[in-house]
Amino acid sequence: MFLIIIVALTILNMCCGSIVADINVAYNISINSSSSTQLTRRKNLDNVISKDERECDKFIINNPGFQNYFDAMSNIYGLHNNKVAYTLGVEQANLESKTCLLKHKECGWSSSKIKNKLPTFVLSVGLEGAGHHLWTELLNTPVFDCVWTNARHYKRTIGDGVPRTTVTDLHSGFLEMLKFRTDKGLKPCTSIFDAEDSFPTGAIRKHGRVFNRPDIVNLQELDGILFNIKYLLIARNITDTALSALRRNFVTSVDAELRAVEHTLSYIESAIQQIPCEKIFVAHYEHVLEKPNDYIDPLSAFLELNPEQKIELRKRLNKSGKKVSRKSHKLTQYPDCQAAGLGDDVNTCYNAIKRLADNFFLKRSFMWPTFAGNGFNYKS
Repeated sequence: MFLIIIVALTILNMCCGSIVADINVAYNISINSSSSTQLTRRKNLDNVISKDERECDKFIINNPGFQNYFDAMSNIYGLHNNKVAYTLGVEQANLESKTCLLKHKECGWSSSKIKNKLPTFVLSVGLEGAGHHLWTELLNTPVFDCVWTNARHYKRTIGDGVPRTTVTDLHSGFLEMLKFRTDKGLKPCTSIFDAEDSFPTGAIRKHGRVFNRPDIVNLQELDGILFNIKYLLIARNITDTALSALRRNFVTSVDAELRAVEHTLSYIESAIQQIPCEKIFVAHYEHVLEKPNDYIDPLSAFLELNPEQKIELRKRLNKSGKKVSRKSHKLTQYPDCQAAGLGDDVNTCYNAIKRLADNFFLKRSFMWPTFAGNGFNYKS
């Protein structure tokens, strides 16, 4: 696979040599003596400490800033297990054992051990409606050097938009983004937050738009080549997330939204199985708003923030804190309510669709353990 990537990128260099050369110099991508683009995979043992040799972050032991976060995550997963057992009569394996939480409790998030420092690239991974705009506000400059709201994950030549199929194609899209900055005479980014490429991205009223999302599998192939890649998994009560998308008419029917969520979460859960746990952080929308201080230490460790950046993140988290409330959305525009004679009854219509979504997602939550659980249940 890696040999194929090298050959393809060599072809890319032949046709777009000046672009590649400029970005290579600015972003420390290695080129061999024959002038062919040779992207040295910095995961190799001569450049990075192997996973087995990584040292755990001893700072997490007995640190309330970490323990409060871990306790809340345990509550979210544990109470979900209890609800599945009570409602469906099904005993599920402890969700902690199916996610990265146990490893995070043991070792936290180890810092990068890369000799040739690459820009940190953090992808916000979450459903449409999960709260991307909140994280854009929290991690914008100066916490991150650069915030991208359109990271060129997609082929724009295809009407409905689909992810770039090959690693080479994705790499060329990122080069375009990096070149925009260098062309303006700005310093290269040392950290990039890919903030609002939701899963799926944008309204999916058109056929096929459910596939318009970043390709995590291809992106992970560029870890250690172009960027030090990390994944911020933003979770929110799944029913509330789906109802938010429905309220804004992102789909044409309730059934389409439920299936879009099922497909998307199943894809994400499968794709992240290839990613080391130190590259993953799970943040629940309800928890971060109601208990922002629980996130300051663990999130700063994950993002490898310096003291000044951590201070700024603390300010923003505390400013964003609030009590999360739920309210009925107007969903009477959907045939489900109109057929039931609820076209003029906003509350009854909303509650009917909410019950449908709750049951649908609860029965399928075993398919996406990382995203299972209700963010409101961060308290035991």
